[in-house]
Amino acid sequence: MAVKLHHLNASRSQRIVWLLLELGVPHEIVHHKRSETTRLAPPDLKKIHPLGKSPLLEDGNVVIAETGAIAEYLLAKFDTAHKLHPKPDSPDFPRYLEWIHSSEGAVFLPGLLTLYTGMAGITDGPVAQMIAGEREKVAAHIEAHLSKHAYFAGDTFTAADCLMGFQIVLTDAQGGLGNRPATKAWLDRVTARSAYQAMLAVGV
Repeated sequence: MAVKLHHLNASRSQRIVWLLLELGVPHEIVHHKRSETTRLAPPDLKKIHPLGKSPLLEDGNVVIAETGAIAEYLLAKFDTAHKLHPKPDSPDFPRYLEWIHSSEGAVFLPGLLTLYTGMAGITDGPVAQMIAGEREKVAAHIEAHLSKHAYFAGDTFTAADCLMGFQIVLTDAQGGLGNRPATKAWLDRVTARSAYQAMLAVGV
């Protein structure tokens, strides 16, 4: 039985679509659409998981929420050859582990706060300035890292690149990579991958 991914438009679930395609795992995509007025996920997702968020992965009787947890589950089950995640004894493993979790933590949070404060009309003042400072710090950290490494875990593409992609694509769309040549070069490399292009065809 193929795994089933509940995919919400304009959401982080596109990273799991990309990862599934990179892994070559047979899967079914169930599309869900945000409300055009509230921009929230539809209530039918709560029938699958109490939080009603996407992505949600179903694998038989298993239901998993949280992007990072879904990625780790898929890699543990379907990437036994460690093509997309380093073995624990690899020198790349600590770096990989840090970035795959940063994609939902320190890297992602400033962007999310920017979105929420913008929706609330808070575009200036101490809070907005603090968030802007955090976004700049994160962007500089990513640029410095990618100036030394071709990919987030090192010299090889991994699932960390899939998970980090969402934030960087968004930053590029907002014009934020004009002075980040290493980050832009990374983005050009990963978006040229056939699995990434196939993900776009699924719908973002």
